[in-house]
Amino acid sequence: MVVTDLLDAPLAIAARVGATTTIRADRGDPEQVDVAIEASGSAAGLSTCVRAVRRGGAVVLLGLLPPGETGFLGNVVVTRELQLLGAFRFDREFDDALSLLADGLPVDPVLTHTFPLSEAVAAFDIAGDRTAASKVLLDLTAG
Repeated sequence: MVVTDLLDAPLAIAARVGATTTIRADRGDPEQVDVAIEASGSAAGLSTCVRAVRRGGAVVLLGLLPPGETGFLGNVVVTRELQLLGAFRFDREFDDALSLLADGLPVDPVLTHTFPLSEAVAAFDIAGDRTAASKVLLDLTAG
């Protein structure tokens, strides 16, 4: 599994949870892949995915792009016969996710911070800093 990002910290986390290759998206083109998942919700991310997919491959749009029109490499989609697929998250995944967690899925590398509810503002502040945090939890049982 190849993971790209603009920052080193998320790439290090991706490697800890199973990515076989990590690439800084701002340092060259990623290798050609069969399926690319655009999860950032950015036009630049969509462009990177379209360029990275092999002929006949698929780009899955998971990240929500900004409102309005977003330009993309339509000529590449046509000439390389790519599929563009939308996937709205948070539908049937919850049951599967809970089962995976109950079976011991290792998520510790992704969970970078936990705050008590009384420190919710600080939790949101750190969650907004991609250089410092991946996933931030609010502990509703802590004082």
